[in-house]
Amino acid sequence: MALRDQLQADLKEAMKSGDVVRKTTIRGVMASLNESEQRKREDLAKKALKKHNVTKPTGSEESDLTAYQQAVDAALSAENVEETSILDDMEAVSVLQKLVKQRQESIEQANQANRNDIAEAETIELGILEVYLPRQMTREEVEAAAAAVIAEVGATEVRDMGKVMSPLMERLQGRADGKQVSEVVRLLLTH
Repeated sequence: MALRDQLQADLKEAMKSGDVVRKTTIRGVMASLNESEQRKREDLAKKALKKHNVTKPTGSEESDLTAYQQAVDAALSAENVEETSILDDMEAVSVLQKLVKQRQESIEQANQANRNDIAEAETIELGILEVYLPRQMTREEVEAAAAAVIAEVGATEVRDMGKVMSPLMERLQGRADGKQVSEVVRLLLTH
């Protein structure tokens, strides 16, 4: 089941069961996904208009505006902007990871400020969000994947980290924290 479909089904279930925290959290996720899609749509539209040399007319004649709107519609249609602006599951997971990271930072700040009430609420939301993330890799799994990429690209020292990180993060997409991956790669390249 696609992530968005799962969220929708879980939202309905939370509404039926009266689970206010879960309902609110899932609605927040859905809003974040919609915002990300809107930003993606706007970026794709700008690129489509530029690619097809569509510029807004300087005059306010109705015929100019009609021709402009037709050119905009044609450019957006030619580039399939509506279809390609829909987030795939990996892009949705990326949005979820940002929300998880925000909750983790909020928990840390709340704990430092001795605000247990906030930390507890954020921890509950974090638990709800983590359900939708792919299973996270263990450190040993990350080390094995990093060692494989290091061998593939022929990296031998820390200054080769860039050559390793890009293909490694692509492979581990959504299944490992970038900070942990960076630590593992640095450790492997210093030994």
